[in-house]
Amino acid sequence: MAGYMPARADFIEEFDNYAEWDLRDIDFVEDDSDILHALKMAVVDIYHSRLKERQRRKKIIRDHGLINLKKFQLMERRYPKEVQDLYETMRRFARIVGPVEHDKFIESHALEFELRRECARTYDHLKKTREEERLKRTMLSEVLQYIQDSSACQQWLRRQADIDSGLSPSIPVASNSGRRSAPPLNLTGLPGTEKLNEKEKELCQMVRLVPGAYLEYKSALLNECNKQGGLRLAQARALIKIDVNKTRKIYDFLIREGYITKA
Repeated sequence: MAGYMPARADFIEEFDNYAEWDLRDIDFVEDDSDILHALKMAVVDIYHSRLKERQRRKKIIRDHGLINLKKFQLMERRYPKEVQDLYETMRRFARIVGPVEHDKFIESHALEFELRRECARTYDHLKKTREEERLKRTMLSEVLQYIQDSSACQQWLRRQADIDSGLSPSIPVASNSGRRSAPPLNLTGLPGTEKLNEKEKELCQMVRLVPGAYLEYKSALLNECNKQGGLRLAQARALIKIDVNKTRKIYDFLIREGYITKA
């Protein structure tokens, strides 16, 4: 601090630095009247009160560590902005509660602020994690609900593809209750439909198989038939892992149309 002399532990300029000037011309003599004597004593009492105020101010500066202002300012900056604002507001009350109590008060509020921020961060993380788990459970339960019905599974996959591409699902998910047979599949707008002939379209509608999957299964069966010189139904079922009834219908259709031959 400017004006502080560490070797003497004192200041170059005191509070009310010219207070002694009021005493320089005072001289107590025996022939002073009572009024003059009382007036001189009042001046001395005023001077004593000024000395007490000097000591009080020095004590506040030393107790609160205000001599080294740079160190004091660095300590303030280690707090978050919200705590720094509180520090600035409560600084005027530091002389009342004392340095130790004041520091405890600020530290407790800094700790409270950190705990609140950490609690908010933890809450947001848990909320995000629970939402992700809920979405996973919803998707898994929906898949398990329709996975046993191959036709419903194909429709579910088609609907998910529409959702992922930003389109509105155009194919309703069929019920797996088994009470009513599913209606023919609507091939309008499905990828690969233009590559099918009329009989293949009719097969896909009745079997409820999307054109893209049918073309993939057809290609796999044709390649295997060319390699083996023929194809059995058991081999076809091993190649395409779908409902066995659908596999048989596709196999019979390809045999009937002459695409493949029996082994």
